Amino acid sequence: MKRILLPLIILMSLSFVFLSCESPEEDDVTPPAAPSNLNYDANQSGDGQIFISWTAPSDKDVETYHIYRSNGGAFTEITSQAATSYLDQGLEYNIQYSYKVTAKDDSGNESAFSNTVSLTPVNLYSPATPTGLAIQAHNVPSAFTLDVELTWSANTEGDFAYYKVYRSETGVFAPDEETEVDSLTDVYYYDQNVVAGTTYYYKLIAYDLGGKASNPTLVYSDTPLEVPTLISPIGNAVASSTSPTFFWTHVDKAIKYKIIVRTSQLTGDLWEADAVATGSDMSISYPGTATALSVNTQYFWFISAYSQDGGEINTYTGVNAFRTPS
Repeated sequence: MKRILLPLIILMSLSFVFLSCESPEEDDVTPPAAPSNLNYDANQSGDGQIFISWTAPSDKDVETYHIYRSNGGAFTEITSQAATSYLDQGLEYNIQYSYKVTAKDDSGNESAFSNTVSLTPVNLYSPATPTGLAIQAHNVPSAFTLDVELTWSANTEGDFAYYKVYRSETGVFAPDEETEVDSLTDVYYYDQNVVAGTTYYYKLIAYDLGGKASNPTLVYSDTPLEVPTLISPIGNAVASSTSPTFFWTHVDKAIKYKIIVRTSQLTGDLWEADAVATGSDMSISYPGTATALSVNTQYFWFISAYSQDGGEINTYTGVNAFRTPS
C-alpha cells in the first residue's frame, strides 16, 4: 500500500510546484489601432442625414466602435456599436457636422481617433408620396360611431416631419388651406366631422423638416351610409310561410347587403346571404337549401350594408323579429 501511495504523493507535489511557478496572466492594457478610411456616402447622405463608414483595425479583440460628432464645438460621443457604418438622422440642413471614430477592445482599451470627416446634410428632395392609403366609412348608431377612417403606410425618410389630410365633397379639388382638415404624424386618421349619406374625397401629403411637400396621393373616397329600413316581416309579424321573403329599403351608395337570420337577437345564426344592390328597394327569399325554419316559432333578422366591395361593414340595421305560421 505504501508503494502505491508514495508515487501519487510525489506526483501531486510536483503539480503544485509547477502551478506555483506559473506567472499570473497580465491585464491587456494595449489599445487597438484606430479605425481608418472614415468617409461619408454621398448617395445615402443629405435630407437631414449623414451615412458614414470606416475600415476596421486588424486587432482581433475589437468589441465596439465609438462615434463622436461635432456641429462646430467640441466632439461628443453620440453612440457605440459593433458595425463599421452608421446612419445619423434628424439633422439640421444648414449645419456642418464632423465625425470621428475610435475602436474599443474587450478589455476596455480605446484607440486613438480615426481621421475626421465633415458634411452639411442639405435638404435635397421632397419626401415620397405616402403609399397604402385606404379609406373605410362607418355609421353604427348603436355604437355612436359615424366617421371615415383613413390608414396608410409610414414614410421612412430620415427628415420626415408630418402628414396633412385634405378633404372635399367633390372629386376634383386642390390640397390647400380650405381643404386641409388635419396635420399629424400618425399613420391613421378618423374624420368624425361627417354626415351620413354624404360622399367624402381625400388626399394625403407628406412633409419633411424643411417644409418640402410630397406629391399628393390619388383621390380616395367613401360614404358613411344611411341605415337601411327593414320593411317586412317585422314587429313579430307572422310571415307568409316558413320560407319568407325579406324586404328592406336600398340606401344610396350601398353596393351590396348581407342578410342574417338567427334564433335570437344576438346568437344562433341560421342563414346569411349577400345581395347585390339594385338601386331600388331590396328583397330576398329564405332558400330551401338553408336550415328549415320551424312552424310557429320566433326568429330574428337584420341587414348589413357595404359601400366598398371587399370592405368592412359600413352600417347595419337593428335586429327585428318575426314568427313563422302555424
